[in-house]
Amino acid sequence: MSFSSPIKSDSGLSAATPSKEKKKGQISIFKSPLIRFVLPIVFAIPVVFLALSDIEAYGATIATFFFAFGTGEISAIIVGTAMGLNPFIPALLVAFIESDMSLFITWNFEYLKKIPKIGKYIAKYEEKAGEVLKKRKSLEEAGFFSIFAAMFVPLHGTGAITMTLVGRLIAISERKTWLAVTLGSLTRSLVVAALIYLGILALH
Repeated sequence: MSFSSPIKSDSGLSAATPSKEKKKGQISIFKSPLIRFVLPIVFAIPVVFLALSDIEAYGATIATFFFAFGTGEISAIIVGTAMGLNPFIPALLVAFIESDMSLFITWNFEYLKKIPKIGKYIAKYEEKAGEVLKKRKSLEEAGFFSIFAAMFVPLHGTGAITMTLVGRLIAISERKTWLAVTLGSLTRSLVVAALIYLGILALH
């Protein structure tokens, strides 16, 4: 008659425990308020250096994205291409900026609301997100895919910040909200870049 050794099962259990603890430790890093605030800012630093390295091309592209009225997301790609960049470069740049903005808002929304001047700015966007939800009730029902679609077909008032806040209002998880905004922005930007590229080829 054979008996299973309790020592063996204990050793197996103890061997599994450190890996679980390590995994929990890795996840908890991204729950740190300091990491959540600093990391998106660190991601934005290369964009600043890129703008300063070539103000005419990259600087104009980034400025158009932030300051153009209406769909700056598309206008920025057109401007970047007009300044001599391959259309896919400003497209990826726009998608990266929108993704980083969404990440920063998703992780730091409650803290940003408490900062005097920035809090008012965020509150206005929150009101805008509420208005978008009232006009498009389907957003609340479809969730992830609605945010993706709103980012893919940009209309006035449906940018990365607003759609990130919409995700919060309809109680989508942080990860899904950020992913929907990022994928929607990336897909739209690449489609716009492809159309511009095909147009340039047709002219030649």
